[in-house]
Order: sequence, then C-alpha cells, then structure tokens
Amino acid sequence: MKVGVQMANVTDEECRFLAQLGVHHVRITSWADTMSEPGACGVLQADEVKKLQAILDPYDIEAYVFLLPQGQNTQYWHARFGDHPLRDQEIDNVCETIKVCGDCGISVVEWTWSIPDVFGRIPGPNTAGRGGAQVSRFNEHLIGDKRPEYAVDMSAEEMWDNIIYFMERICPVAESAGVLMAMHPHDPPTEWLAGEARIINSPEGMKRMIEEVDSPVNGFNICQGTVAEQAGTDVLALIRYLGERDRINYVHFRNVKGTVPVFDEAFIDDGDVDMYEAMKVYKEVGYRHVFVPDHCPGMSGDPTHRASRAYAVAYIRALLHVVGEL
Repeated sequence: MKVGVQMANVTDEECRFLAQLGVHHVRITSWADTMSEPGACGVLQADEVKKLQAILDPYDIEAYVFLLPQGQNTQYWHARFGDHPLRDQEIDNVCETIKVCGDCGISVVEWTWSIPDVFGRIPGPNTAGRGGAQVSRFNEHLIGDKRPEYAVDMSAEEMWDNIIYFMERICPVAESAGVLMAMHPHDPPTEWLAGEARIINSPEGMKRMIEEVDSPVNGFNICQGTVAEQAGTDVLALIRYLGERDRINYVHFRNVKGTVPVFDEAFIDDGDVDMYEAMKVYKEVGYRHVFVPDHCPGMSGDPTHRASRAYAVAYIRALLHVVGEL
C-alpha cells in the first residue's frame, strides 16, 4: 500500500514539497499539456508524459495514476450521451490513451461517467468545518429545478447501456496494456441529479458494474467520501466486498459528515468513518495501490491547501505505519 497525492502542476517546487512529505506516487491530470487536441481532447501524448516523468524521476516520484479528462466537451464527453456521431471516435481516443499509459508505465487509469458531474455543491467560504475551515457542502433540498445548461434527461436504463458499451470496448485494451481501470462512483450519490439517473450511487450499482463487464481490470477508485455519502451504506463492508474481488484499483482516502440528501466534507479524522478501521480492512483484503487525500478543507492562511494536504498525507502515513505497511 502506498501514499500519494493528486498533481495537476508537475514542477520542481511541487516535487520537492512532496518528497519532503515522503510521497513517491502521484496521479497526474495535466490535460492541457499532454493531450493531442485542444480542450483536453484527442489522445494522451507519450512524449509529453515522458517530459513530466523526467521532472518526477529525480525526486523518486512515480506517475502511478492518470485521470482521463473530465468535463464538458473533453475527451470522451459525447460518448456519455449514447448513440452520438462522435462516440466511437472518442472511445478510440480513450483506448489509445490507455495504451500510452501502459507504454509509459502508468499503472492505473481513473475515469468518471456523468454529465452534471458534481453539480449542486455549496463551496466555502459559505460553509465551515472544524475550527472554521472551509469545506464543501451538498444539500439536495436546495437544488430544486436548477441544472447545468448542458444537462440532459437520461434514464437508468440508458445510462447502463451507455456505460456498458464504453466498458466493453476499453477493458480489453486495458487488459492488453497491463493497465487497471478505476471508475469514480457518482458524487453526489443521489438517485437523480439534473435529470440524470445516478446508477453508480450505491453498493448495488457498484457491484453491478463489475458484474456487467467481468474483466480483471474493471474496478473502482474507492472515493471513501463518496461511498460514505451513500445513505445506508456500510463503508467497511463495501471495501471488503470489492477488495476481496481485487476490484479496488485506487483510493481517495477522505471523510465526510452526513449522507445524501445533506452532507459536509470534513478533515480526514473528523468525519463519520473510522479511518483506522478502514485502513485495517484494506490491509486484510490485500489492497496494494495508492491512497491519496482528496477535497482537503481550506485552512486559515493556507490558500494553496498545502498545509491541509500535508496534514492528510501525514495521517495516511501514520495509519500505514500502524498496520505495518510503512
């Protein structure tokens, strides 16, 4: 088991900071610089990845995860709408990107599947966590009829058809490339959001996803905050279920208070989930990949969230030490 961070700007200064924290694995998201077409579209460029790795290597930092571009009109945006003229070309671009990741030694490719994405969050400074720290809140009651201009109405059946079509084409490529796929569950995990059915919003949906396309590379980014937001979910039981089947390929090790319809993000040690117990379950099931902090609260005098990230990294390292993994 490894500790890592998410890295959008690969610079010597940031690498020094991470090396000082004892971080040797990162998820990279430098889409603007690494994709073949503007707007984070096209195919990941191997030479650009190698440029980033050349910056990381002197600090003994490995690019372990690559996040496929997210957001409106990026790499595989239209594939989410189903039978769209651009769908198959976009999927081909994703397949080529997976091959590049394999060739460059990147172990995991993370992806998401939603059109409104995380719509509806209430950001700081309007919300406050421990000691007045800025956190993000979700309150489904306040959304009403609000929706992004690009939102579409999509049933659960349509969502399943579209996501299965996508997975059936990318998973064989990932198997050949030696790359694991890590799907981020729907966040927020409501039943509906802006007209879209949220099908990966519960243990049942997550279990169905690995059953529909039963590939050894088809797994999850277990975003513990997102899983904890799912009303009625036993977080530790779900980690155990997926971990025993070797379908956890990446972890956002974060915490929240509350569940749908209203929840707040929180410091790693200040939420509803016992993170020590969670770490013990990961150890028990043989999880071997990266834990990264995510959605770290905004702390006083810390506009870049460096202190908050360092706090979370130190907490993860301490837990890894306690369970005998560091």
